[in-house]
Amino acid sequence: WEEAAAACNDFITTLGNKYPMDEYRLIRDYQNGEIIFDRRYGSTNTFEKNNYPVGYNLGQSGNTPSQNLVDAYEMIDGTPFDWNNPEHKSNPYANRDPRLAMSILTNNVEFKDRTIEAWTGGRDGKGVIHATRTGYYIYKFIDPNLDLLQNRTSVHHWVIMRYAEILLSYAEAMNEAYGPTGNVGYRLNAVRALNQVRNRVGVEMPAVPTAISKEELREKIRNERRVELAFEDHRFWDVRRWMIAPETLGAPLRGVEITKISDEEFEYKPIEVEKRTFEPKMYLYPIPQTDLNTTGWVQNPLW
Repeated sequence: WEEAAAACNDFITTLGNKYPMDEYRLIRDYQNGEIIFDRRYGSTNTFEKNNYPVGYNLGQSGNTPSQNLVDAYEMIDGTPFDWNNPEHKSNPYANRDPRLAMSILTNNVEFKDRTIEAWTGGRDGKGVIHATRTGYYIYKFIDPNLDLLQNRTSVHHWVIMRYAEILLSYAEAMNEAYGPTGNVGYRLNAVRALNQVRNRVGVEMPAVPTAISKEELREKIRNERRVELAFEDHRFWDVRRWMIAPETLGAPLRGVEITKISDEEFEYKPIEVEKRTFEPKMYLYPIPQTDLNTTGWVQNPLW
């Protein structure tokens, strides 16, 4: 942890000013200043065809986010979202961390020329072939301005590393090595690094207080990585290195059942979409038997 903190600190002090943390923007903008390393593609509309909501021309639904992820986005005051809170349940996407709306298309939100109809019987909801099973659609990498019937395209890119990840990795390493506010002469402590990520969100998310335990901050950092870096190929590996995959990837996949009451009133009910399993042996892949026969290696544990 000390070595990781030192490496991140070197980057922050020598290169941090080259990657400005402006107001949180959609990372599909390849001119976003905080991008350190990305892979850029030519002009295309393949991602949009694969992931536009099913009720839009040529949309195929594709990757539909889970309720598990949606619930991880805090309320705008920094408190957790709670289905047992009647106010939260009646309007579950109001007064939430703005990154939710920047990453995920939710029911009744404006998209292109109409609102998303993820309710049962709606153009994008249950009852339509290939419609989302969770009640959500991905938005983070979507270009909403493409007319797929006209075969319009735009430049796309895949972010491999951006400055927010550096700060989150630094915060995690500093907390594990020195605690929430400890340091060894570095510019930032763990809490300050985490708050740099939170404080640049469009409507500023409340700062994490300095009077927080190491264990509490660890959970805050893990959740911040989950929502800040959603769909950027981190969570898959994070839960494995934290050794919490059985209770995260092994938890049931959840969604929401939406019933339309009127044009502006809906009833939301969290549901279980399917069972998921993660056994301890899955932390490692099994080595193919032909390789074991050739090399004499020992099979990975539990396989």
